[in-house]
Amino acid sequence: MSAVTMTGFAAFMPQETGIACVNVITASAEQTLTTPVAVKKQAYSNKIELGVKNINSFSSQTTFDIYVNGNYVKTYNWQSLKKKNLIEITDDGNLYLNASKTYTIVVRAVNGDSISDSSPLSVKTAAKTYYTINKNVQLYTFKNGKFAKSSKTKKSVAVSGTLTTAKNKRVAGKSKTVGAASYVFLKEGNYKGKYVKVGKGVSRTPERKAKIKTAVDYAASMNGGRYVWGGTRYKATDCCGLTMQAYKKAGVNMTNSVYAQAKMGKAVSMKNIQAGDLIICNNYGHVAMYIGGGKIVHAMNTYYGIRIQPISRIKYCGKINTIRRIL
Repeated sequence: MSAVTMTGFAAFMPQETGIACVNVITASAEQTLTTPVAVKKQAYSNKIELGVKNINSFSSQTTFDIYVNGNYVKTYNWQSLKKKNLIEITDDGNLYLNASKTYTIVVRAVNGDSISDSSPLSVKTAAKTYYTINKNVQLYTFKNGKFAKSSKTKKSVAVSGTLTTAKNKRVAGKSKTVGAASYVFLKEGNYKGKYVKVGKGVSRTPERKAKIKTAVDYAASMNGGRYVWGGTRYKATDCCGLTMQAYKKAGVNMTNSVYAQAKMGKAVSMKNIQAGDLIICNNYGHVAMYIGGGKIVHAMNTYYGIRIQPISRIKYCGKINTIRRIL
């Protein structure tokens, strides 16, 4: 008996039969699957958001398995991932994510028997997670082992917070068996020490966005205040004192000097101006803050005081020298 080797298998045929043997099996070419390109979108202290840069290179039959530190976490089908191109990770397969820790993430594309892994992506979680809490959101206290309703938020705020379970157990870095996050414990601002329920009116927000909102809201709240040359008190300040106070609320230190503030951050154009940007004008003698919606707030003079005005009114403050993005 002699052996005849064929593609994909070996066939042994008895020679004494005299029957001609023909290999009629055709081996199909193995499908080549595109390598997914994983990209970081946002890293909070307790959540990582990713996307697949080349999602359009995959067919609708493809699924995507997510691995964190070598542990399987979850699977997305192509349809769900294509819709928002958003991979949301809150645990490493065993523990909820912890702050200031680096995680290695791999996105595995699977289509039939074909598998293709992304290059490992290292992502470090932030030290804090900031939340935007809308106006009229119910606040809670925790006493005697129970949550009790308190007051409601009077305005929208952006503050750092920590996720807790319905039994007020911190979630960060704990086993998934501790329970799902039900509340956010607020760690700063006017509502420090209170809780809000996870859900409607409560959302994670990037740190930069949260700090800009804090600065803008504080600056705008001085509308109607007095202009005081060299002043640095709430609603009693000059132009650079107003911006200094506003950014101090956001954790950014400035000096009470227009010229010094004109050197901070980076220069941007009027076309690309965003809320929180500082408009330096009048030969470095005046500063106003853009607060979004086509408006500015600035401490004008002793006659007009502190006012919110359309940005078009900045032309009456002299030539614009620079526009600075602080954060």
